[in-house]
Amino acid sequence: MENKSLEGSPSDLKLVAHPRAKSKVWKYFGFDTNAEGCILQWKKIYCRICMAQIAYSGNTSNLSYHLEKNHPDEFCEFVKSNTEQMREAFATAFSKIKPESSQQVVQDSLIMKTYQNYENKKHQELTSAVISLICEGMYPASIVDEPTFKALLRTADPRYELPSRKYFCTKAIPEKYNAIREIVLKELTEVLWCGISTDMWRSENQNRSYVTVAVHFLSSSAANCLAVNSRCLKTFEVPEDNTAETITRVLYETFIEWGINTKVFGATTDYSKDIVKACSLLDIPVQMPCLGHTFNAGIQQAFQLPKLCSLLARCRKLVEYFQQSTVAMYMLSEKQKQQNILHCMLVSDRVSWWGSTLAMLQRLKEQQFVIAAVLVEDSNNHHLMLEASEWNTIEGLVELLQPFKQVAEMMSASKYPTISMVKPLLHMLLNTTLNIKENDLKEISMAKEVIAKELSTTYQHTPEIDMFLNVATFLDPRYKKLPFLSAFERQQVENRVVEEAKSLLEKVKENTFRTEEKFFTVSEEPPVKKIIISSTPPPTSVINNMLAEIFCQTGGVEDQEEWHAQIVEELSNFKSQKVLGLNEDPLKWWSDRLALFPVLPKVLQKYWCILATRVFPERLFGSSANVVSAKRNRLAPAHVDEQIFLYENSRNGSEAEPEDEDEGEWGLEQEQIFNLNDSVNVNNNFFNIRDSGFV
Repeated sequence: MENKSLEGSPSDLKLVAHPRAKSKVWKYFGFDTNAEGCILQWKKIYCRICMAQIAYSGNTSNLSYHLEKNHPDEFCEFVKSNTEQMREAFATAFSKIKPESSQQVVQDSLIMKTYQNYENKKHQELTSAVISLICEGMYPASIVDEPTFKALLRTADPRYELPSRKYFCTKAIPEKYNAIREIVLKELTEVLWCGISTDMWRSENQNRSYVTVAVHFLSSSAANCLAVNSRCLKTFEVPEDNTAETITRVLYETFIEWGINTKVFGATTDYSKDIVKACSLLDIPVQMPCLGHTFNAGIQQAFQLPKLCSLLARCRKLVEYFQQSTVAMYMLSEKQKQQNILHCMLVSDRVSWWGSTLAMLQRLKEQQFVIAAVLVEDSNNHHLMLEASEWNTIEGLVELLQPFKQVAEMMSASKYPTISMVKPLLHMLLNTTLNIKENDLKEISMAKEVIAKELSTTYQHTPEIDMFLNVATFLDPRYKKLPFLSAFERQQVENRVVEEAKSLLEKVKENTFRTEEKFFTVSEEPPVKKIIISSTPPPTSVINNMLAEIFCQTGGVEDQEEWHAQIVEELSNFKSQKVLGLNEDPLKWWSDRLALFPVLPKVLQKYWCILATRVFPERLFGSSANVVSAKRNRLAPAHVDEQIFLYENSRNGSEAEPEDEDEGEWGLEQEQIFNLNDSVNVNNNFFNIRDSGFV
């Protein structure tokens, strides 16, 4: 901490360095002394350049930081002097060996080599940091040509020589791409089932359309902890003509390239007809609509109802007036002060996303009386005032959309598989939020009907989608009682689980796909036997015997009967387990019980690898992007693929870059983000319904 108000005149100070000072930094700092030369205070130190007072606690970190922040020229001089001091230290250390004159050349060579090794290591670390910045920070390689970036690195280490952009583009980044690609390939070879998500998006500045493909799978760590993993596989350009055919061809090539052509069980897609057609041509069994896009489609249809469309247009004009008129903005601020209301601006919406429209309506409702007070005094804009019936409709819309916002935020923040939540959430929304009440305004009732129809038709479009979601929900220990289904429907779900498990065991026996012994297997063998098995690959017959032992296979009709009995018993045991709390982790629940349930987790792997929502890579090329993103818009399609692949796969679980559009995957304004602590309230309010809920 610095304090520039000195007790005496700077000329009165007699500064001395620390009596045991070794660092070159003491050239610029000292302690104040009395007439006898004794140090007055050991916890206060002064800068000889600006005479600022600095706290001292026994190390020189504060002193170096003060130089770097306030005296850059002196700081560079200090860094150079430190380099010389390090050279002298190396020379002194080796001079203690006291070599003979004939060994002097060898000593000098060793000193130089040691120093060069240090320099090389430091150079490699800084270069690696620059590569990580480009790959994980989504910066273009051209950043290394920026004068300010070069100045930053010179400040960090004046000795560092930044490689050229050509080096990063032709060597460093491709090498990192290949290294990460090998890691992802290895992960996918151990996968039994996987799901994909596809996203068709457009870069407006480039005037190009792209499709990004990601793969999702359930894996087990060395500690037998289950986790859902996602990896970006490919981003490719799509021409304007023959879009569906191009997507189909590239998807097929991608599946072959990554070795998942027989493992893809489902795809999560948006409302792009070309992507849906491509998935159908590839015979992907499950085509899951994105829940976020389904929400947006239904709500946008409601917004197109004539009276709601007219009301939203009037709201946008009102917000636009306050945003464009400095007088109105000033008056709004003054009225907020008079009424002791928190100062805030009105929010404009993005027409394509319902979340931003909700944010606009919420802010208008909060500022209703302040807005009215301003417009009353503005005779030229009385026509902008909303009528009482319009304010009532706004209030009804906010009440209608608020649960969708809470659900969206809860899904976005979930660390667990989201596919098992789709059916419970749809049931909750259809039976509570979208249930028409007697006191609902006509416009709100019509909006509820439109949204409910979209949700119902989308997820009940085919019986296969409906059954898939029911099975995924049943396998979640939080929702396994399926109270929204009839007894007959629940039995159908259980029958499907039994058939899936038997089919899986049959395929294992026939060796139609590779089975990883370590995946979802809890061994009861002695440690010595484990070591022998892991060190010497057993013959195929031995593996079959081991699998037969694990899955109680004996052959013929007896196998089918024993498998059926085992699966039914396992299923009965699962149903008898206590229902898991809504805020608890279902993956941890399964991980803790792999020994108790040897078969069901494999079915889980098949059904939970498909996501309820997809991601938004267009944040990389957003229309309101910053300067760096604008430069990124010059990337060639091949480099777009490389950039997104490295960004998505090299972050190792770190937080994603904030989105440029100020909107999340569900179209919610970032400043309107739902408090995650309130997810408990969502659960309590919407799930604990004894007659038709999930208790």
